[in-house]
Amino acid sequence: MDAGYQTKVLICGDCKEEFVFTIAAQEYFAEKGYNEDPKLCKSCYMQRKRDKKGLGRDSTVTMDGVTTDQLYLPNE
Repeated sequence: MDAGYQTKVLICGDCKEEFVFTIAAQEYFAEKGYNEDPKLCKSCYMQRKRDKKGLGRDSTVTMDGVTTDQLYLPNE
């Protein structure tokens, strides 16, 4: 389904790192009706998605069945 797409190198709006917007990804975006290039790399996009859903937290069930939410802080 080549519609004249070419691989693009974009800059993530969050981490400012370069990421590749492949031809396959451009075709997928076109199929979904997206008219603009992505603003975030996949890693930052997934992190925002987790944050939005509240999945940046780990849920722990204690011995008595009580659920506690503990903030997940990597590398601390």
